[in-house]
Amino acid sequence: MQNGGFSLLELLLVICIAAILASIGIQHWKDLQLRNELFTTTKQLAYFLEEVQTKAYHANKNVHVYYFLTPWCLSISKGEKPATCQEGTAYFMKPNNSVELSDLTDKKAISFWGRKNMAQTGTIELHNAIGTTQIIISYRGRIRFCKKNSYLPGLPQC
Repeated sequence: MQNGGFSLLELLLVICIAAILASIGIQHWKDLQLRNELFTTTKQLAYFLEEVQTKAYHANKNVHVYYFLTPWCLSISKGEKPATCQEGTAYFMKPNNSVELSDLTDKKAISFWGRKNMAQTGTIELHNAIGTTQIIISYRGRIRFCKKNSYLPGLPQC
């Protein structure tokens, strides 16, 4: 008489296959989460800079963007660099994720010049474990973003 159940060996084999597939799926999910964090932070920061540029243009005022460390933050000021990030007229604080700001222009400040609709040229580089993106500000005030070395759908290559 035969038993209609599974043997211990068959059960262990199914558990091993399921564990391998789960570990592959978890790693893929983590990579996807890192891609989304980098992509979202890059777009949010670029849109924040576009908003700052628009406000400078409409108010016909020169506006400066300053960089602060630990945790990184960009602060907006119409004059000198504020003592802390929150003392500026507006600021962009590091989101609660793995994205770090790795490079800003040599002067550690970017300026937008009122009605001329122009800006000081500069790049802002963001990175995490999955890759690197750049936000590029041209002299004519154009703000664009691109990916440097990773697979991020929706962003052009630098």
